[in-house]
Amino acid sequence: MHNKLKLSRFIRASIMSIYLWVFSGCGIYSFSGSIPPHIKSISIPLFANETAEFGIAEAVTDEVTNVFLEENILKISDQGDSILRGSIKKVEDKPYTYSEMEEVLEYRYSVGISVEWFDVREEKVLITKNYTNWGAYSLTADVASDGIDNDGDGKVDSDDPDESGDARELAMKAAVTKISESIINDIVSTW
Repeated sequence: MHNKLKLSRFIRASIMSIYLWVFSGCGIYSFSGSIPPHIKSISIPLFANETAEFGIAEAVTDEVTNVFLEENILKISDQGDSILRGSIKKVEDKPYTYSEMEEVLEYRYSVGISVEWFDVREEKVLITKNYTNWGAYSLTADVASDGIDNDGDGKVDSDDPDESGDARELAMKAAVTKISESIINDIVSTW
């Protein structure tokens, strides 16, 4: 009985030590420490469109901005401490999978973007990089029942309330969301 009491006290003390360590700040990881301390905000002007795809500049700029807002790494501002400039270099819409009858079942919508992250105060380019990603869609089935993860969130059809609307547009959004997440990862790992 005496050994059980000692073990119980040891476990409680261990749990309390871990709790204190985690919540004292030692165990909390922050992205903001890897960004230069004077950069608190980012401006994201309308991306340039070097493709024939109508409306893609607005859609891509909006999606990149939305991902930045969701991640809350930097404040979005018209006059930011930094500027993220982008240019849409390519859009490809190609067959991706085929049936046994050689009919196209899925298409792959690819987007290629070039970005530059600029430090306004230091007047220097922090990142220059090209990104490419894709999303899949089908023309033959309804988005809500096509068996494809159209928006890239790991959920399919009835398990995903976001899978509605235009299939091609969802594929574009999935591609741009992946690119936006890569941009954010590169920004926070710059230092």
